[in-house]
Amino acid sequence: MDELKCIDNKEIFIEVLHLAIDYLIGNINKQQTLRSSHKFGFQNAHDFLLVTQRISNYYKDLSLAKFTFTPFSCFNPEMSGLVPSVLAARQSEIKKHLEQYYSKTESIIESFEWDTSFIFGDSNFVGNIKQITTLNFSFSNLKLQNRLVFEMNNEKLNDFIHLLETVLA
Repeated sequence: MDELKCIDNKEIFIEVLHLAIDYLIGNINKQQTLRSSHKFGFQNAHDFLLVTQRISNYYKDLSLAKFTFTPFSCFNPEMSGLVPSVLAARQSEIKKHLEQYYSKTESIIESFEWDTSFIFGDSNFVGNIKQITTLNFSFSNLKLQNRLVFEMNNEKLNDFIHLLETVLA
């Protein structure tokens, strides 16, 4: 990010931040980014591409709530303060793009069903009484639809619930 220290013009810095968001959401590609490097005063186009990709990934991580904003130490406070304001201005575009991207590549749970059954014996032993819970997940992405059905006893169900609570907390 030290490459951006050379930009002392606030408007150009904002344009570079917007360009990084355009790169993130797919409005521009690598070649277009490389061609625009000289417009912003960069001597090495590949350094500019690297900076654009890093800012783009930073915005992606912020949007996915992987971490909270921390000011860049390599910029003065005024320039560093522009980073979250540009993100806020384009947040809806980024969110829409990330939702579309992940819906194409990741499976999404569409429905969730559960059922509890009591078994009062089986062919091995009449007194074999147990409670079984059946979980049924329907999930899909753009290419295929699947169902995942599994059964578990009360102990495994409690472990599963605890795991979900831990992951979602």
